[in-house]
Amino acid sequence: MTTYGLRSQMAGITAGVVIVLAIGLGVVVVTGREASLGTAGAPLTWTEGACVLRTGTRVGLVLCERATGRVLAINDSPPRCPADTDEFVSLGSGRTACVRNVGGRHPGDSGNGGGVLRTGDCVAVRGGERPCAGGDWYGQVIGVVESARRCPLGTVEALPLKGGDVACLGKGGRVVAAGDCVERPELPTSSRLLVKVPCASDRVWAKVTGRVEAPGRCAEGSDHYLRSLRGTEVICLSGVGATRDGP
Repeated sequence: MTTYGLRSQMAGITAGVVIVLAIGLGVVVVTGREASLGTAGAPLTWTEGACVLRTGTRVGLVLCERATGRVLAINDSPPRCPADTDEFVSLGSGRTACVRNVGGRHPGDSGNGGGVLRTGDCVAVRGGERPCAGGDWYGQVIGVVESARRCPLGTVEALPLKGGDVACLGKGGRVVAAGDCVERPELPTSSRLLVKVPCASDRVWAKVTGRVEAPGRCAEGSDHYLRSLRGTEVICLSGVGATRDGP
């Protein structure tokens, strides 16, 4: 099942649907006959409302009384799936099925680590979704928009996503914001390498004074800055003892 960088799923074959699994990429492609037989030989097809069964590494169309999931929508790839989508099934020919689990676990719900990225979800530094309860995430999403300029108030960092959208991250996780204290990075070349520590800690290297578009906009008292990975933003620091010319 194609997860588009959000989470890995496995799939296989059921009721005449042939599925090819690329384990390293988390991609599942449905090929061959895409309809299985329902009551009295009527075909089951990949359409909105269709029911699917996933058993271990196998997935396919079934009668709804046996279903573990239901198709919410069929879209072109990359899909624009409904917000409550739990997983994605690539049907080939540029089509993707958006599937919601029937009862039980819903990884697509906000903060659970899978499905459609939206407000309340947590992400890794490269944009892949993580369960918020896991603690190994970089930032928490307060909005997903078309460009950084559309991010809501309270956004600390805009994280580019595959497909062109931007995840607006609030304060929390490993995202550093004004007032946070950080330890010395091993490679002082990027703001993403900064690690927050308690300001009373003897590991404090500098204090963040703000995040701005250019070094000249750093607040008074800033004596250093680091650039973001995108190169379009700098994090201003104080207490480093260096100049504002950067590393």
